[in-house]
Amino acid sequence: MFSLGIVDKLTPSQLTGGKFIAGTGTIDDKGKVGPIGGINMKLVGARNAGARYFLTPDENCKAAASDTPDGLTLVRVKNIDDAKKSLDSIRSGDTAALPSCSTG
Repeated sequence: MFSLGIVDKLTPSQLTGGKFIAGTGTIDDKGKVGPIGGINMKLVGARNAGARYFLTPDENCKAAASDTPDGLTLVRVKNIDDAKKSLDSIRSGDTAALPSCSTG
């Protein structure tokens, strides 16, 4: 989210369109999003704070999908470009095709 915050500051429009979107993950110098620990606690914290969407590292999707708080939509991201495309979809309201997480 820190990396996306920098991108947001360097672009003329808001990446989120004012929507409350949370997320987590590491990021390498090629833009690949990596997993983190404690994903389920971060989901609860994000939802309790009011987030409706959570950008979820691909490698954390299975664990996150096993215990997702009601009202929070998990969005699978593999790299920063995935995250930016998903934010475009959320901002425009076209969320039907967002990449999602599953327990399988």
